[in-house]
Amino acid sequence: MGRVQKINGYLFLILFLILIITFFTRNNIRNVDEITDEAINQPVQKEISNTEEIEFKKDGYLWQLIPLYDYEISGLVVGRMNYQIFSINKYTSLFPIDLGLIWGNNVANKVYQDKRIKFKQDSRWCCVWWDGDAVFNLNEFSNNHLFTKEKDLSDEAKKINRGDQITIKGKLVNIIATPLEDNGISGQNTITWKSSTTRKDNGAGACEIIYVEDIKVLKKGNMLSRFLFWFSFYGLIFIIIWSISYFLYSINMQQKTDS
Repeated sequence: MGRVQKINGYLFLILFLILIITFFTRNNIRNVDEITDEAINQPVQKEISNTEEIEFKKDGYLWQLIPLYDYEISGLVVGRMNYQIFSINKYTSLFPIDLGLIWGNNVANKVYQDKRIKFKQDSRWCCVWWDGDAVFNLNEFSNNHLFTKEKDLSDEAKKINRGDQITIKGKLVNIIATPLEDNGISGQNTITWKSSTTRKDNGAGACEIIYVEDIKVLKKGNMLSRFLFWFSFYGLIFIIIWSISYFLYSINMQQKTDS
């Protein structure tokens, strides 16, 4: 039993160290070197042919989406946040994911690898700042609220991580959400969100609200780190369960021997 415990101890320590290291490297955008051609392209915004409102009921709200433009954007994900985890509002379930994207020269010149440039995402904002004379084009950076009522698209969006290169197709929309009834819990009245329609703005109101019709991962980032992270995570769980089971088995066998 002592030898087994020793081996388990070594394995546990190794897997734990791998888990800690890869926790910080699995979403490190500075490790991304291979760039797809699509991630460099500028977003495409076109006049919309069908301006009819999209209307449906879900999660206790009447949703009205006012299409503004057909929209396609590709780029490198520098910020990713799932706000559904922290939210008590049911309406968040339809657009829990925000993605901070960069493209153009910001990607082609790999300015995201400059340690003086930092990104932060919180409270529905994605911010960038830098020190010294670092070069960054604010017109090739945006925070995107992804809205969809389709579960498969929502699931795809939730799989996206920092360091991934992606393409999103859909529509820029304004949103009106009206509670179907006041249940006395949310305390929410009619809520409105307006999308930005230019990449040259910043601050409040500068985020794009995209009604997602298609989402595609062009290239996953940090694949080795992510694999090692989950391998070590599940490996630790296995070792813990196996060790407990072996310990209980040993006690049981000892009791039988004593009797």
